[in-house]
Amino acid sequence: MGSEASVGSDFSGRVAVVTGGSAGIGAAISRALADAGAEVWFCARGAERGRRTALEIGERAHYVPADLTDTARVARFATVVAESATAVDYLVNNAAMDDRVPFEEATPDAVDRMLDANLRSAILVTRAFLDLLRAGSGRAIVNLVTTNYLLGLAPFTLYNAAKSGIVGFTRSLARELGPEGIRANMVSPGWVMTEKQLREHVTEQDKRELLEAQALKFLLTEEDIVGPVLFLLGSGARAVTGQNLVVDAGKVMV
Repeated sequence: MGSEASVGSDFSGRVAVVTGGSAGIGAAISRALADAGAEVWFCARGAERGRRTALEIGERAHYVPADLTDTARVARFATVVAESATAVDYLVNNAAMDDRVPFEEATPDAVDRMLDANLRSAILVTRAFLDLLRAGSGRAIVNLVTTNYLLGLAPFTLYNAAKSGIVGFTRSLARELGPEGIRANMVSPGWVMTEKQLREHVTEQDKRELLEAQALKFLLTEEDIVGPVLFLLGSGARAVTGQNLVVDAGKVMV
């Protein structure tokens, strides 16, 4: 593929699936893919927000309500997409839950909830869409991870256990599906200043400490994650699989 090729040439007329696509990073990815010409199917639990995001993105965005901790809803999501699309070119597993749970509060229910939302859901969604991905041309999967597990931050022990499981899942998936031409990669964002994070968690002291720790002196937004995700989905990364791209303005260097 020549260097003159644009992002749009990769995604125009293709089909993409994004989980957790109604807000934050997922909404930004869904919007970017639709702007590049892809038909985007995204899911989220909040129906009102999901429908509003689809309207904001435009006619190439399609919202399907789904709680991915529910196996039947995962299957239904795939079925709805398959009713309109004969193939899926790109899958972005973005849906996640980052609840702060001190380890002493790690009840079996808390463990199950965190694993279901952050690891099991990505595995089941990927399996549900596998045949559609096999029929596609893009044949690329990107799983969103986190830099938290690299830092061992508290109180994120359960969250980090689940998210680090995505690393092993993605690398093994890349090896297993590679002979079919299906690539699987990861993007690990640092602390992104989404609406939810700013509303519920980020303090002015947090911002100061981030800027001090990062090599690049700006706070991350959703748009900083979009470019790396689209790169890994696109043909420019056709020889890249099983990799974890850290996007955190140079806080963690691995």
